[in-house]
Amino acid sequence: MEILVLPVFILIFILFLIHSKIKFLELRDGSKKLKATVVEYSKERGSMRNDYTLLNYPYLRILLDDAYYVKQKLRYANNWNKPFEIGQEIDVFWLGSDLLYWDAYDTGFYNYLPSKWSFWT
Repeated sequence: MEILVLPVFILIFILFLIHSKIKFLELRDGSKKLKATVVEYSKERGSMRNDYTLLNYPYLRILLDDAYYVKQKLRYANNWNKPFEIGQEIDVFWLGSDLLYWDAYDTGFYNYLPSKWSFWT
């Protein structure tokens, strides 16, 4: 019985990751892609309660309507490194009041996960 626990847990975890990727792509499809430039990083607390780990959050500059700049925090934290270079231009989109990285699920391990539940079509 103990032999089945780890594979079942891994399967459930992978299914959760696939579900997260599919939901993210559905939200992204209804949004407008914007160009933004990374201007700085700030170490801030994570979003989980009672967690005092400082995470690197990039701050971006976005040109809106060719008239003015907006400096906004990107909801894409990474504790180990800074995934973007200062001055790098990246694609982002708005989801409510949050700014999200367009290619968040198109890099690393997430790139190998399917983007829809129907695997054979």
